[in-house]
Formats: sequence, C-alpha cells, structure tokens
Amino acid sequence: MKRMSGIASFLLIFGGLFSVGYAYPTKPIKAIIGYEAGSSTDIAGRTFLQVAEKELGQPIMIVNKPGAASSLALRELVGSKPDGYTIGLSCSVNVLKIQGLFPQTHRDFDAPAVPSLTWSVLAVPAKSPFKTTKELVEYARANPGKLTMSTTTKGAVYWIQASYFERIAGVKLKLISNPGGASYVATQLGGGHADMGIASYKALQSQIDAGNVRILGITTARRVEGFVTLPTLKEQGYDMVLTSWAAYVAPKGLPAEISKKLLSTYVKVASSKEWKDWCATRGSIPTPEYVGEGAVKFLDQDAEMQKPILEAIKK
Repeated sequence: MKRMSGIASFLLIFGGLFSVGYAYPTKPIKAIIGYEAGSSTDIAGRTFLQVAEKELGQPIMIVNKPGAASSLALRELVGSKPDGYTIGLSCSVNVLKIQGLFPQTHRDFDAPAVPSLTWSVLAVPAKSPFKTTKELVEYARANPGKLTMSTTTKGAVYWIQASYFERIAGVKLKLISNPGGASYVATQLGGGHADMGIASYKALQSQIDAGNVRILGITTARRVEGFVTLPTLKEQGYDMVLTSWAAYVAPKGLPAEISKKLLSTYVKVASSKEWKDWCATRGSIPTPEYVGEGAVKFLDQDAEMQKPILEAIKK
C-alpha cells in the first residue's frame, strides 16, 4: 500500500505541474534503440513505447542503431537537440564509462526511466547432452575453452553476465561476442551453433516454445511466479543473482515542462495494465518508481554493484 500511494502521489504531482498545457509533443518523436530489431531490448522498448504513444498523442518512430554495447546509439543521442523529440534506450548507460566505451554516464542525460526489471536464463540447445547446470560446469571445468557461450556485444549486459558466469562457476569458456543483442543468442542456440548462452527469457521464448532450446537456470534469488518449473542458478549452488533492464534517456538540457511530460508519461505507462500484463508474460517486474530521481538512484546503485564485476572481468 505504501509503494502504491507513493506512485499515486508522483502521478498527481506531475499531472499538476503539467496542467498548464505546454504544447508538447506536436510532432513524431524518434527513439534510438542501441540494439538490433528483434533483440529483447527492442521488443520491450517497442511494447512500452506503443503504450506511450497513446499518452503522448504522437507516433514514436523507432530507429535501431546497434553496436558497441549501445554506445553508438548514445553518441548520436548525446549530440541531439534537447527538445524532447529524440530519446534513447540503453541497457548499459550507467557502466559504459567504467568499461572505457563511452565518456558519459546516465547522469549526463535527462528524463531517465527504468520501467521494469528482468531476469536472465542460462540455456543450451535442446539436443545438448547437458541436462543440468552441474553437468555443464563439470564438463567445462574438465575441458577449459572447449565449450562456446553465445553472448552479445562486448561490454553489453549479457556479455557481462556471461563473463560473470565464468568466474562464479570457475570455468573457461569460448565467448562468441555478437555484434548486437539477444536475438543473436536465440538464433545460435536454436540452430545448435553454440553450446550455451545467457539472455532474457523473452528473447529466447520463440526458440523455447519451438522445442529448440532448454533452460538450465535463471538469475533470480528465488523461483518466479508463473515460471516455477525453472530452477534458479542460486539454488543449484551458483550465486548469480542479477537483473536486466533498459533505461530510457534523453539529451541533457530538456526544458523543464518537456522533462515533466516525459516523466509523467513513463510513470503512467509503467503503471498501466497493458505494461503489467506484458511484463507478466516474461516474468518481468514493472517498476514505475524508477523514474526521474528514482531511476538515477537505481542506476547509481546498479553501477556500484556492477563495478567490481567489471573490474574483475578486466583482470
């Protein structure tokens, strides 16, 4: 009840602040997604922004610009006019500077929002001889560098998780770093071109439903409602509890009225039945409280959590 009352107050405040009727938006908005079409971030972003269109009353044009863990998209975004007509999505905006891939962090952008948290899955092709994480790890330890792990662009969220899995499992894998997002992982696992992969459930769902991919474990602390047959990696003895997310950001320097309009829209969409229902199909958790300052604090904390992981990976 306390959490919901806080969200209601947030909506009331932003609604009141914007009631003066500032004319925005009056034309289509461009959203730059730093991953390829069909990736988990692209799918989530398109779903979220379709609902946002209804609130804003203008179409949102998606532009996919994959590469360098979304830093290519962010470079275009940071140089765009701060007028509310260009926004962007990144899963790594808060840690790219730590990795030396981008000179800015989330604090160098405006109107931040993280409308949901998502867990990842460790998966193998359906024809894989490995039925459990333990079987896979034991083989990998006995055969260092032999097994291939399909992952995303170096520095991106699933590449980080794949590298982290190597460390916590005590194995050496051959990482296949693809030029985009999780759709590559889905294709490679579904076609049997990699021994394993880590990505979101939604990105792999079509291959899972087709019987081409098998899940060995998920990255939550406990089993997820609606997916209770999926064991966690933690319960199997591998302390890997990590969430994924996509941050919505805009160029620094937005007029206050436009920033307020975007933020109030994000809260409404993240609180909407459409978004909650969609999140439920992928086991995601809607987080309307992670908007504005709430998003900044979340991204600060997530960067601090990831920093030792990234520093350990670089050694």
